[in-house]
Amino acid sequence: MQQKNNMTIHFMDGSTVSYDFPKQVDNNAAIATRLSKLLEMQYVIVESDGALQFYPVNNIKSIQVYPLPEVFPDYIIRGACML
Repeated sequence: MQQKNNMTIHFMDGSTVSYDFPKQVDNNAAIATRLSKLLEMQYVIVESDGALQFYPVNNIKSIQVYPLPEVFPDYIIRGACML
């Protein structure tokens, strides 16, 4: 069974949108590269149900992605708990 991932985008106006999607890369080292590129983009772009959705980064409050990748950049704080 293919692992499913989930992403929830939280917008500045309080609304959210969620997506389930398959694993995007087989090479875990590519995760750091993709994450760095995403941080430089003006839009988060999602292909869903045969269409592209463009979400302007300046309207996004936060993004949650599950599950946690096996490998990720060293600048990410690990082991934190929300209070």
